[in-house]
Amino acid sequence: MSCSSCSIQYKSRFPRVHYILCRIFPDDDAIDGQWMLFLTFLVIFDVLSTTLLLWKGAGAGTASESNPFMAYIVHNPLLHLGVKLTFALFTIIVANIMEHNYKGIGTRVIQFACIPYMLAFTINLFWLIYSDKLLIIAH
Repeated sequence: MSCSSCSIQYKSRFPRVHYILCRIFPDDDAIDGQWMLFLTFLVIFDVLSTTLLLWKGAGAGTASESNPFMAYIVHNPLLHLGVKLTFALFTIIVANIMEHNYKGIGTRVIQFACIPYMLAFTINLFWLIYSDKLLIIAH
């Protein structure tokens, strides 16, 4: 089975799934895979750094999640990772659909989605590296 919008060819018991995948990830209008991979790595590093920061208890044990929607989720690292990866997958799917309809905008959506994760990871990394040193200066 093949789809007119992509070159994926295989025998499938689920032709509807194949059609959906071809619509989301067409070969001719696909987003650069490096940006999708970069977003995925940023999400993983954000979850890892947040988990380490909460575990380490930076700021004399006062480290907490600043996003009120994620405050209850961050204490379970696998659930935290699952929620964040689901959001990243949703973003990638929407960006690929938009790229198919409006050339060039899908990549911009992925790039824009990377910004808050880069910011969160940078802040978390700062606190992971300098929290003990800042406590010494404060006392």
